Amino acid sequence: RVVQLSDFHIGLFFRAKAVRQAVSLANACEPDLVVLTGDFVNFRSMRFLPAGAQELPALRSRLGVFACLGNHDHWEGAEKVRAALEEVGVRVLVNESLQITEGVCVAAVDDMMSGEPDLQATAHDIPEDAAVVLLSHNPTILPQVTDRPWLVLSGHTHGGQMALPFLGPRGMTRVRGIRWIMQKYESLGLRTHGGRPEAVCGHRYPAGWFQEGEARMYVNRGIGANQAWPFRYNCTAEI
Repeated sequence: RVVQLSDFHIGLFFRAKAVRQAVSLANACEPDLVVLTGDFVNFRSMRFLPAGAQELPALRSRLGVFACLGNHDHWEGAEKVRAALEEVGVRVLVNESLQITEGVCVAAVDDMMSGEPDLQATAHDIPEDAAVVLLSHNPTILPQVTDRPWLVLSGHTHGGQMALPFLGPRGMTRVRGIRWIMQKYESLGLRTHGGRPEAVCGHRYPAGWFQEGEARMYVNRGIGANQAWPFRYNCTAEI
């Protein structure tokens, strides 16, 4: 049983108490493996991370707790985020893999938008017959692994944070004007912080299950929210 938590965005609107609640809910699922798929911090919110990270050692997982980094982690300071997580026992994987039990590997690629992703390095030590859980904060990794029967776990999109009744996060992307708005809104961060425009993906992989070739991917709506837009409508947070 794999439990995924994504997009904490620890900051002014999501502090240690909220992290503690998320940890409690995750533990109630009795996971064998816990994965955290990036964006631990929010814009200019690094000061809130240490207190939030101190709640993570309470995560109970038979095979460990592993994480990848997201675009906000890079924009605010990837090394500081990584150090804060590893200090509390979370193993952060960046373009690397690890065999966690016989026949099962966890791998993580650096963020596709603002990091230095290297899929070849990530997959280098993975046995050909291994079952693989690949962590990638940004879902645009999926087209690169279509020939691999891997489970990809991503976040980043927040499911759009808002969805009209009866449409839901995925249905919203079928509305042409809304697709354009989603694309432009996500691109604002790139204009401020820099990154790869081709990694803009909320309109392409909004939430839920996707399959391309042999690979299947789940895009998690996350548990936090963007600091500039700190609320959700008809798009609940999830674990």
